[in-house]
Amino acid sequence: MKFDGNLCYCSPAHGGWGIIRVAALIPESYLLFVCPAACFRHGALGAIQHGYKNRISYLYINQEDIVEGYDRLIEEGIDELLERARVSIKLLFVYVSCLDDFIGTDLDAVLTKVGKKYPDIVFRPGHMNPIASSTKLPPAITTYDSMLKALPIHDSLDDGITFYGNFVEIPKENELITVLNEYGMNVRQIATCHDFEEYKLLSKSKYGILMKPLAKMGLANLEKQTGASHVTMLANYDLTSIREQYIELENMLGLSLVDKMDLYERKAKIAIEKAVKAVKDLPVYVSDSATVFPCQLAVTLIKYGFNVKRIYAQDLVTFDQEAISWLQENCPEVEIIQADHPRMNIRETSEAYAISIGEEAAYLSNSRFVADISADEGMFGFNGVELLMNSIAGAMKEKADIRKLIEEYGGIV
Repeated sequence: MKFDGNLCYCSPAHGGWGIIRVAALIPESYLLFVCPAACFRHGALGAIQHGYKNRISYLYINQEDIVEGYDRLIEEGIDELLERARVSIKLLFVYVSCLDDFIGTDLDAVLTKVGKKYPDIVFRPGHMNPIASSTKLPPAITTYDSMLKALPIHDSLDDGITFYGNFVEIPKENELITVLNEYGMNVRQIATCHDFEEYKLLSKSKYGILMKPLAKMGLANLEKQTGASHVTMLANYDLTSIREQYIELENMLGLSLVDKMDLYERKAKIAIEKAVKAVKDLPVYVSDSATVFPCQLAVTLIKYGFNVKRIYAQDLVTFDQEAISWLQENCPEVEIIQADHPRMNIRETSEAYAISIGEEAAYLSNSRFVADISADEGMFGFNGVELLMNSIAGAMKEKADIRKLIEEYGGIV
């Protein structure tokens, strides 16, 4: 099954984590975008909306710069920025736009030269080229790779474990965080770093957990330098699969984990039963604004007893193909809808007496109930299942204000 790859529609509910929010996760980092004046208007407005206004600057180039090249202009722009900056900058990302894919500025060489002038600042290149979004190296992947390349290679590693790919902290009450803390392990997450020095410790861990596909390339490049190892534990809400993931992690760490998870698994099962009872046979719509793998989540929900009827997705990712095949064979009535297809700009006006998981499905279907889940944020393991189910059950208590949910989450940036 394939989606159309032509003109795309971007709904108001298409929020989430763009390169600005991701790169800005690094404490004391700053972003400089080198682009024509018409570029990044959406990014600038989104940055204000999400509170990053004071950590982004723009260096505008004109037609003459495009013809003659702007290597020196970038150097001069960085000089001016660092002279005028009112915040501490330990890491400076310099992004060029898709225009530069045709010009070919040697950004690495420019930043190497600038780095000698400012040895106390780490400089990293970035490419904001939406035209690469459908390739194997979209901006999200190259940005995360650039973020990890800002990490130092330590003389030795400790017995810590670092989460890679999650943008929101896995909460302290999560079963894995709890158990690892009981063992006295250093648990490191980018979302818990308070300053750049703490961020630099992410690469000191001997172990890692890969949580999202976008971090795969960057983590592979990092581990070639550090010699660390990791297990892959992508977003998953199937209890059996979660237990299998913990067994793999247990084997890597050499610690007893699975036996300590029984209580959390039972709590997840109770939450599932309550959610199924609350929703009953109401149609359920799943969105990839809620989870990285919407088809996989749909299959899991169906097996739990939910009446899944639709899936809204911008793309059909590789990791979801097995779930798509399962749906086609076992539940062919489930619709898989391309959320960014041009015809989706005509939104359903009549309210759907259904529950949507994720804001984009809610907006496009005009659902009455909405489980306010976004990008698997903070969701992991059995505790993640419990949180998801509590959100679904809680959503059934009142009609959702879709406009308010969209405004609160903000646009993608």
